[in-house]
Amino acid sequence: MSEALSQAVPAISPEASTERRLHPLTLLLNLARQLPQAIIGLIALRLSGPDELRGWVALIAFVAVVALFGTELWKWWRFSYRLDPQELRIASGIINRNVRSIPYERIQDVNLEQGLLARVLGMAKLRLETGSSGSGDEGVLDSVDLAEAERLRDVIRLRKAVQAGVAEPEASSALASAETETAPVFEMDTRRVLTAGVFNFSLVFFAVVGALVNNLDFLLPGDIWNPRRMLDLFGFDDLFAALDIAARILSVIAALFSLLVIGLLGGIIRTGLREHGFRLDRTETGFRRRRGLITLTDVVMPLHRIQAAVIATGPVRRRLGWFELKVHSLASDSDKESDHSVAPLAHEGEVRAILGATGIRWDTDYPAMRAVDPAMWWVPLAFALPVPMIGIGISATLANPWLALLYALVPVVPLICWLQWRAHRYALEGSQLYVRDGFWAQRLTLLPLRRVQSVDIRQNAVSRFIGLSEVQIGVAGRTAPVTIHALPLDDALALRSRLLGVH
Repeated sequence: MSEALSQAVPAISPEASTERRLHPLTLLLNLARQLPQAIIGLIALRLSGPDELRGWVALIAFVAVVALFGTELWKWWRFSYRLDPQELRIASGIINRNVRSIPYERIQDVNLEQGLLARVLGMAKLRLETGSSGSGDEGVLDSVDLAEAERLRDVIRLRKAVQAGVAEPEASSALASAETETAPVFEMDTRRVLTAGVFNFSLVFFAVVGALVNNLDFLLPGDIWNPRRMLDLFGFDDLFAALDIAARILSVIAALFSLLVIGLLGGIIRTGLREHGFRLDRTETGFRRRRGLITLTDVVMPLHRIQAAVIATGPVRRRLGWFELKVHSLASDSDKESDHSVAPLAHEGEVRAILGATGIRWDTDYPAMRAVDPAMWWVPLAFALPVPMIGIGISATLANPWLALLYALVPVVPLICWLQWRAHRYALEGSQLYVRDGFWAQRLTLLPLRRVQSVDIRQNAVSRFIGLSEVQIGVAGRTAPVTIHALPLDDALALRSRLLGVH
């Protein structure tokens, strides 16, 4: 079979069954990932370490770089892969050796990923998934030449098709048609990507600053977070002291507005880097998604591995007619998430067109769905709210009377809980379950009953006393279950019977 297969695919060379190593520049990529942390450690040792070691920093740095390079070189030399007629073999390990054999018929997905440096160097990461877990780490070739990565992907897909019983000419034809560029199912231009960034408010800027401060805190004075010091640092201390109360309030509002602007810019930048060039194509087996400005990912999502769909939106986005569609798949995304975004910002018609290919329906929405018991919002308040109210009173009495102003925020908590209860609804229409969550970040989960793995009915002491329960629905590969809160016990039992087909 292997000889005929070699004739079917000219890209398979006679040396395909020989041991191969990763691209030599893998060393450069691995060193680039590890050197920044090592450099920060050496700076810390030079500035705040023991006096007797500060003079040896240069020597320590030299030894560390040599040791790091030697270790990475040894790891690279000991890592190899081989395309056998029936399986892919990956050998790794410096001292403890591990040889992993992955039959082609077990491979579900073959995905490519390129970081910025890898794109500059013309390399790619090849991910193999067998369905044994959702981690995406069943087989990884970290850095191979881009042409070699594409060749490996084609060879593995073709050999998988042949092992599955597809005739070789048909498999070759299917592979050729999969590689042929057709009109995409969905794509995003620059304007839509920027629009999506506006809705993806992000304070990633402050997360980056926080990470830098966490690693470089030895360079900062101990009172850096003192507000007075911050004002004095920027020359605003005297100005702020001269302002009256109204001006101070306006300055605080201006600071909050600046925070809003930074969050919007952070969302736009983060979304632009992730979703640039977003393109979703229909393949013989499912979807192929390509996106990314710095890190370019090429992911295949077979339809048979898609378990459920999630439509995300919000009050503003919904009024403007925008939705985000994700599919929950047994395959993992490049960032180790099981929810693949297949349409980050789409209109209703575009969402329905993509769902049509998956066989998942969107037949109902909020008005036609059933509400859960109102106890969902008032029971937690009855037990949780008195504690912070007492704490505020004690703090205002013992520390600062101005803390009593926090009581003005207390009514906001019941309002948020009430809105969350109003947003939480469910419906069971035919062979599909609909579960809606969230007032501001709205999520509508579409779950076909054939994908339900388990149903748990949970009660704590309070819910058991008032006759309510929580239904948790397990889905294959999903860490968190789909949950319906505050259902009467009889309704929960009836729902479980329908979900599991028990009559």
